[in-house]
Amino acid sequence: MPVIKIFYAETLDGTIRENQEFIQEGLERMMREVLHANPAKCQIVLLSSTFVSPLPVYVDMQFRATEYRQSIVVEEAMDQVVSVFRQVSPTGIRIRAFSIDQTTLYARDVE
Repeated sequence: MPVIKIFYAETLDGTIRENQEFIQEGLERMMREVLHANPAKCQIVLLSSTFVSPLPVYVDMQFRATEYRQSIVVEEAMDQVVSVFRQVSPTGIRIRAFSIDQTTLYARDVE
């Protein structure tokens, strides 16, 4: 964790695919530098969708709650997500950020 899930209108599919590496690098940098996340635990999911409303890009950001990740840090993280996307497309973006209490977080990797 953190996990960033990005749902974008299928009309943006070409633009997102062409800039996927740039988007991933920018978001991973933000998670490391702003959220102070462990690089091995950063997760980004890009999903093309036939329906995204009311704006063409919806970002769902989840991260473990810590003393450091207060509102000013989360605001900076959201600003940087917007900055990364604005360098790719001037489209509208809706962002939601969720702090998850570690006592209620369960995770598993299965290989």
